[in-house]
Amino acid sequence: MNSKILAIAIVAIIAVGGVAAYLAFSNNGGSGSDDSGMRIVGRVNSEGSGIILVPGEEPTDYITVQKEMPGLGAKYIYNEVEGNYYVLHPENWGGKIFGTPGAATIQHVQLAEVVKYMGLNYTSYMLGTELKADTVYYVAGVTGFEDFMNKMKTTPFTGYFTWEAQYSAALAYEAETFPSLVMTNNIFPDHTCCIIGTNAASWSKNSEALEVFLKVYVDAVNEINVALNDTSSADYATLLQVAAKRVVMPDALTPAEKTEAYKSALQNVTYVYADSNKGSLNDLRNDIAAIAESLYNSGQIGKSASDLGFNSYADLAKKFVDSKYMEKALSGDVKKLEKLNIINVAVISGDIHQIALWYAIEKGMFEEYNLEIKTFAQGNGPAVFTLLENGEANIGFLGAPPMTINSMNKELITA
Repeated sequence: MNSKILAIAIVAIIAVGGVAAYLAFSNNGGSGSDDSGMRIVGRVNSEGSGIILVPGEEPTDYITVQKEMPGLGAKYIYNEVEGNYYVLHPENWGGKIFGTPGAATIQHVQLAEVVKYMGLNYTSYMLGTELKADTVYYVAGVTGFEDFMNKMKTTPFTGYFTWEAQYSAALAYEAETFPSLVMTNNIFPDHTCCIIGTNAASWSKNSEALEVFLKVYVDAVNEINVALNDTSSADYATLLQVAAKRVVMPDALTPAEKTEAYKSALQNVTYVYADSNKGSLNDLRNDIAAIAESLYNSGQIGKSASDLGFNSYADLAKKFVDSKYMEKALSGDVKKLEKLNIINVAVISGDIHQIALWYAIEKGMFEEYNLEIKTFAQGNGPAVFTLLENGEANIGFLGAPPMTINSMNKELITA
């Protein structure tokens, strides 16, 4: 099996403010052994994305919501918790153009799933493209609500599938009405969204640092979930302050609209770290197996599980999703590191899905365990992956699709 990047493990000792600090780092992107290649070591969130429509569009032209089971031949998605049927109207989707954050993002992949379920084609739109009634068109790389509004000037969009807090920003904007079509909470409940990715070789000689990082992250997620149920608490006030500091809103929004968007977005996201408080990631493995197979079948992944040496996609996910670090983080045995450790973390800028990391940094939670976190904000998940691959980041917060697509296409997860 070919290694795509020369494996060089570096453990450097750096003087930081007169204190000895360890930087457990690796430029290894190779494949093969258990301590090399890419791994998913935790969850970040589920749900928390949505589709907005441009002013003048009517949501019920595209999706209607009802309690009664639709008739024979209808295309629908049933939400068991809500007891609602989300009935799709393919005849109105054809020839329409939607923006997405990027071709390898979860939003883009989910839109593709909906479109193909309706029996329509899904293809890229370029200026001058002849629109056909059997095709839904996408423009990938729309980075946020402000970018969407700017691109509306030259592209006849119907809607935009985006993450929080950009979805809530669009709904809070009162100068124009951007209707909500649907949220992933409704049609993809409990879906895997952002994950914590890493290069396994980064931790081959310093797994304790990763375990401590995850322990602090778990504590931050737990605090946030308590705060979201008590909006009068000091922690909730801190959470809003962190959101205002870290999640950029369009300049067109008023301060009150921005605050409304932050509050709405925080409630729309489900913050998690694992499948259970014991650190299990079995549900995540099942999701990753399904995502990998679906993306291969759709052509976004060029190498199958078999090509990478696995008997099945389930076997691939079993190795790709490594729960041992999270299980240790939740064991109660994690202690403060003896020496200061520096961890480089790549994140998606403006993504409130990942706010637990910023919350922990703001409150000094990592420092309590002798960790210093250096962050590298990127425009989307594929850019985060690049930093993981080239060794600039030890840990990456990104969507499950870009982590899976890039790891498989570049043979960074093999049997």
